[in-house]
Amino acid sequence: MAPPLKLGLNIVWMKPELQVRTAQLAEQLGFEGAWSGEHLALPKSDPDWWRKYPTAVALGERATPGVVNFNPDSAFLDPLIVLAAIAGATKKIRLGVGIYMLPLRDAVLAARMVASLDVLSRGRLDLGVGLGWSQDEYRFTGNDYSRRGRKMDETIAALRACFEMEAPEFHGEFYDFGPMGFQPKPIQKPLPILIGGGTAAAEQRAARLGNGWHGPASSIPRIKAALAAAGRGKEPFQFSTITLGPASRAALEEMAELGVERAVVTPWVGGKLGEFGEESLRDLERYAKDIGLI
Repeated sequence: MAPPLKLGLNIVWMKPELQVRTAQLAEQLGFEGAWSGEHLALPKSDPDWWRKYPTAVALGERATPGVVNFNPDSAFLDPLIVLAAIAGATKKIRLGVGIYMLPLRDAVLAARMVASLDVLSRGRLDLGVGLGWSQDEYRFTGNDYSRRGRKMDETIAALRACFEMEAPEFHGEFYDFGPMGFQPKPIQKPLPILIGGGTAAAEQRAARLGNGWHGPASSIPRIKAALAAAGRGKEPFQFSTITLGPASRAALEEMAELGVERAVVTPWVGGKLGEFGEESLRDLERYAKDIGLI
């Protein structure tokens, strides 16, 4: 019996040199998408950096460094570059980013990269965006952490201008451009922008500006209410979540009952991001059989 929802595969746990191959196997096994994610630059000068990680914050004094499955030296590939490599090595699997820290980027440069990937993949990109949680990453990239929410909102609007206006033009607090040329446009109209996060502000942003949500299933009722209040209750809107572990068949069924349409699963236990090797490909095949994907 097929799983009750679409399944994406979280590929970032695999060694960088195996991520394209992992996505090819995921396509063969019937996964709907291959999903990457990112951190740009975490601090090495602060031994307590991990305490700012949302899970550690939630656990408070009960938190240990083990709640974080990565460290400042973990091997993160740029998600759009690895997905471009996957696009050229696959035919139908969708390409997901969850999440892309959009406020760390310039809108026009990001729009060019995102549109290029959608064109080269023949319209297979799902772009999950979020603020991130590390103030250091904002500092290292010359961005203002205190204005991250405003910049996120404006960057999404500027992307839409580039993607949807014949001669894009935008005049705001962070960006002032156009009219200008911007070709090619993304194949998907609209290109799906999913808002990620675990806060009330992220939920409201998804309802105002997103084509979907990439976050906790518990947020779904509130987002649906916010969509209705914004007059968007009948618009297409997708609900995705991510599991940092091998979700069982029963867990997937429970997610579907809560309204989740896609679960991005991490079928591996223990270890650190970017360190899983050849044996994990066999684990992936076993997991696909266990949940009824094959």
